[in-house]
Amino acid sequence: MVRGALALILFAACASTKPGPTKATDVTANPPRGMPRPPCIQPPELDSAISHARVDGTRLGFCVGKTPDQCFQLELVSGILTRLKAPPAAEPSGAHVELATPRLEVCKDKACTSLAPKVMPAMTGLRATTNADGTVAVVLLGDAPAGKGYAEVWDVAAGRRTATFKYARGEFRCGDVRILGDTIYLTVAACGTPAARGTLYSLKGKKIGAVGGKDFGTFGNAFVHVEGTTWAFLEENGNQLVLQDVAKGKVVKTIDVTHLWSADGKQAKDAMGNPGESALVSLGPGQIAVIAGAPSTGKIATIDVATGDVTLTRAPLCN
Repeated sequence: MVRGALALILFAACASTKPGPTKATDVTANPPRGMPRPPCIQPPELDSAISHARVDGTRLGFCVGKTPDQCFQLELVSGILTRLKAPPAAEPSGAHVELATPRLEVCKDKACTSLAPKVMPAMTGLRATTNADGTVAVVLLGDAPAGKGYAEVWDVAAGRRTATFKYARGEFRCGDVRILGDTIYLTVAACGTPAARGTLYSLKGKKIGAVGGKDFGTFGNAFVHVEGTTWAFLEENGNQLVLQDVAKGKVVKTIDVTHLWSADGKQAKDAMGNPGESALVSLGPGQIAVIAGAPSTGKIATIDVATGDVTLTRAPLCN
């Protein structure tokens, strides 16, 4: 694997939150001589969003767009790209929400607790999530497009609402929600527009801070766990990666990844991808990968958090 230096000191006390100069080596996903040429990716004309991104050991699987014949697997060590006959299998989930009006249930290990009679699941645009243990649920209610959306936090076992807060931010009104450890991550989009902003809240409904800082776009909702209370968030245009302590709201580090969108693998000011099309995955402890949507469909940036190394791998595109 060809590697380039990317200065990244995650937990240094004096670490700057501003992106510094970086460089990376851009290589092509090709097999050794004598082996058949790899498959190529045909970027869709309208939607090149990366989906079904999954990691299985040293293999990274993903799909491009919505057609079933555009799923691939990249061997991270050898750089060999192969075509998959079906999307990568989803990872087993723990506690989760089952939401289908009039049902609203928090389920874990086949045991489900219904919250439907108490939170009125027939309301328009309902969104809900739970934590890993299935003990806390957050439900988004109200008339979101009118700026009247609000969130309710529930103690699942007790069937008791513990907090309520509003979440609209000007033009950003249509919300989606996740729980990251003990922190609520609420991303709010400009309804019908590919732009969103994220905010962190405590389980008591108190605002902790904005995801990524001021004007950091979160459309596409690309985030992964790094370590402890630190999570990585990908900017909606795929040109910036932030590492943030979600318990305190502090941005630990900002990493410039504009070289994903340049032909020569170098950073390029204002270079960016289509909003919400790129994916972010964890490759294991201290390893993060960004899979680019259009216009660099299938290009992958692999970041080693511990050493600060980055590798750019370009999947071959069909002529």
